[in-house]
Amino acid sequence: MIAARLLEPGSKLATMRWAKTHAIKEIFGLEPESFDENSFYRALAWLAEKQYHIEQRLFHHRYSSQSTPELFLYDVTSSYSEGTDHEPADYDDNRDNKQGKKQIVIGLLTNIYGAPVTVRVFEGNTSDTAAVPEQI
Repeated sequence: MIAARLLEPGSKLATMRWAKTHAIKEIFGLEPESFDENSFYRALAWLAEKQYHIEQRLFHHRYSSQSTPELFLYDVTSSYSEGTDHEPADYDDNRDNKQGKKQIVIGLLTNIYGAPVTVRVFEGNTSDTAAVPEQI
């Protein structure tokens, strides 16, 4: 997935098609039967489970030899959903003027140079509360 995102960005389906037309499995030593769309979902589930610990290690690695930055930048955006059964999507005022659509809110925290520190996905019903990461 990483190679595809760097060399030929696209959807998971596009990545599978790209991998079939290139020697990706051979280059990375992947078993043909272990490389399918479900393997992407398993990898993403693993990353979601480990996200907090990965971000912690990266943060401490980046700033262990220097002082922690005094300024971080934070921004949020939203994305609406066409379906009705998507967690953590929820109904709220929609920035895209898509009335009756569920949405999620995505928060990104970066250092002053724009390098990501953490990203979080929040329920779409955040108009009354600020979507702020609990801790770094």
